This record gives sequence, C-alpha cells and structure tokens, in this order.
Amino acid sequence: GLVRFCFECEKFPCRRLKSLDKRYRTKYHMSMIENLEFIKEHGMERFREEEAAKWRCPECGEQICCHNGLCLNCSLDKLRQNRKYRWDEE
Repeated sequence: GLVRFCFECEKFPCRRLKSLDKRYRTKYHMSMIENLEFIKEHGMERFREEEAAKWRCPECGEQICCHNGLCLNCSLDKLRQNRKYRWDEE
C-alpha cells in the first residue's frame, strides 16, 4: 500500500535513512529517525507545533534555520555576507 512516512515501511529504518540520519546528526544536530518516531507516536500536528517552538528565535520570534542555526530575520545580513548563502549571485 501507500507509504506516507518511512516508519510505515517494513524496512524502517533502512540503510539509506540511517545514512541520512547520521549526516544530519553530525551536521545539524537533529535526527530524521527520532523525528519520524516522534511523529509515529504523537502525530504530525504535535511534531509541527514542537518544531516551530524549537526553531523559533528567542530575540524576534521568527524562524531559525535548522541547517545553520541562524535566524532568518535577525541574521539576514550575516547570511547575505556569507558567500555560501548568496543564492542570487549564481
């Protein structure tokens, strides 16, 4: 049948997901597998609520990027100065 989430698959967690999870744990301090297990246990709505609170800037209340830990509002100038984040120059 239709699989909407990896945890619905009999191979969960598969080799590819474990590899992705390891990379995200190392680079971004987050776990895809833990997130999926949380969704399975508590549902998507609660996951979204908790993630929104977790990634909210304490200074301005806007969203913090999970990939670099910078606020997309407060740190906009820093993001623009860093060549890695200058998408408009491509």
